[in-house]
Amino acid sequence: MMSANAPTIQQSAKSSAVKSLIWVVLAVLACLSVLIINGRPLFYFDTIGYISQGHTALRQLGWKSESPLEGRPEAVVEESVGSPSPGLTEIDADNTVDGSRSTVYALLSGALAQLGILEGLIALNVLAVFLAVWMPMRVAARHWPNGPPVAQMVAIPILVAATGSLPFYIAFLMPDTFAPVLLLVLATLTVFARHMRAWEIVFSICLGSLAITSHLSHLAIAVVMLPAAALVSLVMSRRRWWLPPAMILVILGIGFAEQSMLRSAAKAISNSSVVVKPYITARLIQDGPGFQYLRTHCPDDSIPTCKLYRTLMLSSDPYRLTASHIVFETSARLGSFRLMTPEDQKQVADNQIGFFFRVLANDPMGTTLAFLKNTFTQAGWVSVDMTLQTDNMIEQHRGVGGLISGPFAHGRLTKDVDWLKVVTPVQQAVYLASLAVILILLVFGRNVPREIKALSVMLILGILANALVCGGISQPATRYGARVIWLLPLAATIMVMFTRRPRNGAFSAGWH
Repeated sequence: MMSANAPTIQQSAKSSAVKSLIWVVLAVLACLSVLIINGRPLFYFDTIGYISQGHTALRQLGWKSESPLEGRPEAVVEESVGSPSPGLTEIDADNTVDGSRSTVYALLSGALAQLGILEGLIALNVLAVFLAVWMPMRVAARHWPNGPPVAQMVAIPILVAATGSLPFYIAFLMPDTFAPVLLLVLATLTVFARHMRAWEIVFSICLGSLAITSHLSHLAIAVVMLPAAALVSLVMSRRRWWLPPAMILVILGIGFAEQSMLRSAAKAISNSSVVVKPYITARLIQDGPGFQYLRTHCPDDSIPTCKLYRTLMLSSDPYRLTASHIVFETSARLGSFRLMTPEDQKQVADNQIGFFFRVLANDPMGTTLAFLKNTFTQAGWVSVDMTLQTDNMIEQHRGVGGLISGPFAHGRLTKDVDWLKVVTPVQQAVYLASLAVILILLVFGRNVPREIKALSVMLILGILANALVCGGISQPATRYGARVIWLLPLAATIMVMFTRRPRNGAFSAGWH
């Protein structure tokens, strides 16, 4: 009897494996759809910054090879093209290292560029997204064992998310994909840590550590998410409620350790100090409370930021007071920070946290309202327009090597971006519909497991945390909002998949 059934069982297992493979292949193709259509990767002004910084670090570590920037014309290096981040460095003082960029991501970029396979960053994006979705689905499948195969539970949400911004960021040679990956890891640990095996927790911590060290903003996002994780974990169960936030604290510790190691290495290798560009100072000035504080208290030699105020007053152009122009612009009409002496730049940058507390104490209501306004503004800016390279970006990367596909140049999607007029509202409709589905199921979906509801709540809180950090501390930009907004269709699809439906079949009967 058993031998007669054996071929049938084997055929069923083989058929299931083939179907799972098909689902995974379809999801991978969906992730790579923008790269395939465009014909080459997408990149940003700072892509060259990561390549350059990574190459420099590798050279200091002993990896001797030709620089990917070797073919870059000198005129491009010296010329300001009138756009943000025109040069390779923005802090001009001697013996300084730009701490705004991730050393981990810079090393990856520099190494892959030197090997001529910079597209490896895209493969890493795909792998990270799949692993981040696979882990919670793996644990959920074990908790509700009679559902569809895990591969299908991973692939379907990713396929739906690919109707949004996901494939644009997969093709983007920047660390932005790791922001949603970090949020997925934090949500997974918060909801499922008590049900995970030891190796699954270690694996999630490793993936989260890679994500948190890939960009400085990710460290701030994790800090903001820590109390949310503790609260959600406590609501889920008082039994070992502390475990998820403890795991997140480990990831945070690794993030802070990476920053500490960067400072130690910079000091030991090149006797340099790490400096983070004054994003917070620029944001406070543009919002008003910071500018009002400077206007009231300057000149004052005890306030380093008063040196920036002097250069701000060299021109009456109102655009001079926007955060991006304050930090990056070099022209006499719009520049300020970059027009200061290198030593003054370093002092202003190093003092930005102190300046924030001075402004907060001076105008707590105005500062708080400005942060909230920027957060909600950022949450609504979700277009993929900033992932598409412009002529200025291409000029900045002229002569830079490292790509398998050839020079940094326009692709089929970036030559003419009129299609954005159609794609952007369609994607916005997808996000709104996804949010509606999530909210409806959160309130009325009595058949949706509470763990799946909690996972979606954590992802929504993560999107808001991203908006707070990027919009409130830096500057609202579509690039920051779009990088995480695809989590909405992903979460909505997962909730629908895990809804118990009154119909026949193993899928509905097995969820309990």
